[in-house]
Amino acid sequence: MQTMQQRRAKYALEKVEAAKNNGISQKEFKSYAASFPPMIQMNGLGQAAAFYRSKGSEENAKGKAYLALYKLLSGWLKEPGQPYAGSDDLLKGITSENMHTYRLAQAEALLLLDWVKKFAKAYME
Repeated sequence: MQTMQQRRAKYALEKVEAAKNNGISQKEFKSYAASFPPMIQMNGLGQAAAFYRSKGSEENAKGKAYLALYKLLSGWLKEPGQPYAGSDDLLKGITSENMHTYRLAQAEALLLLDWVKKFAKAYME
């Protein structure tokens, strides 16, 4: 049986490797992965997630990196046992759940993104 920290690390590593192999700009991904946690701490999970979602697109390298990080975080927070499990969209979950769930999700996001940042730095050029 894996600890929660191991599950976070496994998920983060899989997603970072997938981003690396899917033609997403490694430079942009690393940069935005490093910027995501401080943005959450300064502005809150909802504001940071909305920003990354609004910047995300399939049109260019920057947009792909933002979208990949938004989807990575959204996917994790909607996993079974996570704060927004069963929600079809992270932002809808954030706006419809109570403050306790929001705080749990924000703490979980910071823990996950710490792994993402470390793996991006280690595995991407």
